[in-house]
Amino acid sequence: MSLSKCAPLTATKKFLGIALSLLVGLSAGLTAPSNAANEAKLQIPTDLKKRTAPAIPTNYQPNILLVMPNANADNDEVSDVLKEAHGTLVGTMGEGRLKCLIYQTEKGKLEETEKKFTKDKHFRCVSRNYQFKAQIIPNDPQFGSQWHLGAVNAPKAWDITSGGGQKIAVFDSGCQASVADLAGKTLKGYDATTFGARMTVLGGPGPLGDLLGGIGGALSGGAQTDVQGHGTLVATTAAATFNNSINTAGVAPTAKVYPVQIAGSNGMTDDIAIMAGLLNMMASGNRIVNISYGAPPPIGFTNPFLHAPLHLYMQEYHDLEGGLIFLSAGNDGMFDPNPPVPYLCTVSAIDNSLSLADFSNWGTSVKFTAPGKGIVCTARDGTVKNVAGTSFSAPIVASIAALVWNANPGLPNVWVEHILKASCTRAGGLLWTPYYGYGMPNAEKAVKMARGII
Repeated sequence: MSLSKCAPLTATKKFLGIALSLLVGLSAGLTAPSNAANEAKLQIPTDLKKRTAPAIPTNYQPNILLVMPNANADNDEVSDVLKEAHGTLVGTMGEGRLKCLIYQTEKGKLEETEKKFTKDKHFRCVSRNYQFKAQIIPNDPQFGSQWHLGAVNAPKAWDITSGGGQKIAVFDSGCQASVADLAGKTLKGYDATTFGARMTVLGGPGPLGDLLGGIGGALSGGAQTDVQGHGTLVATTAAATFNNSINTAGVAPTAKVYPVQIAGSNGMTDDIAIMAGLLNMMASGNRIVNISYGAPPPIGFTNPFLHAPLHLYMQEYHDLEGGLIFLSAGNDGMFDPNPPVPYLCTVSAIDNSLSLADFSNWGTSVKFTAPGKGIVCTARDGTVKNVAGTSFSAPIVASIAALVWNANPGLPNVWVEHILKASCTRAGGLLWTPYYGYGMPNAEKAVKMARGII
């Protein structure tokens, strides 16, 4: 039999092997705990202290509303409604389902205009432009062992899948491409903080959106300089080069970094910048996004009601573009009551005792956990730092997703997520907990499942 005739059969066998492996993994991982005596287990917290969340969010841009018209809304009628509110349309984002109007209200009229627009039949959803800070707890610089690599079994995964380079989009303060651990692997990226990126049409679904998004990306100055420092710490946690005798190794050391600047030198970002970044993702074809920013619950990014336009962008990216978004749970040590959504992977943090880190938020929106305390990574000045925060647990899980896609690039995003769940180290025999979600993904198991070898 010729090779050309054998190829389809071989491909079919490989696909069936992967499917069987995934089903076995899901069956074992999601319905029953492992019986391995020496397998580490996550510890159920017993000393959590209740903390009070702020009742009314105050971290939003004054006099700015994000307004998404209904698909069948008449443009002239929408224009009339906007004029009647005596504000100013300062820009638009997206096209079609993702069209979002950036509207500046009259001074002191934000709440009144928000209520008016919310009740108007022409509008799909309305929200304020909330602002967020990086989820980091800085420690004194020190060199230490990268315990988190062993905790998630990253080195064993490297033995199985080598070479290749999935892209991890780091939504942050930019990445310092000149540091040795990121040199040669940091792409130009995209700056979502510029006036043009925030207030013009960028991407969106369809050929026109792809064209405009591509133009927007080409005109962007990129994000290869870290204006605050947080982005480089996150990027090197995810993808620092290994075997270069310098500093640290990332969880996915062969991955490429696609930096998206969403924050300025003050370390703050907002809904508009992230939405602009997601439009660029849809145009550029990136499949993995990490966002290590947030605010105390219940006003953080996990809230689909306060951030309705942003969540519609996130859902579009997940459902129609096939991407995965990893979000830090936050460092307020609080319960997050926001509901889980299928298009968002929220990650809590554990310490080296495999217990919930004392600063980590937890709650119904948590899907995974990962190490987030005593994380050794490289700073923008090239020095090694020991840091803590859910800012670092999120990119660890994002990097494991990159390893899975590196092992099998053809997997759809929902399969990658299921593989992550099936590979998890859990808290005893519990399928899910509000502290750890489905647990801590095991990179070695996940890569094996992706390749159909277990």
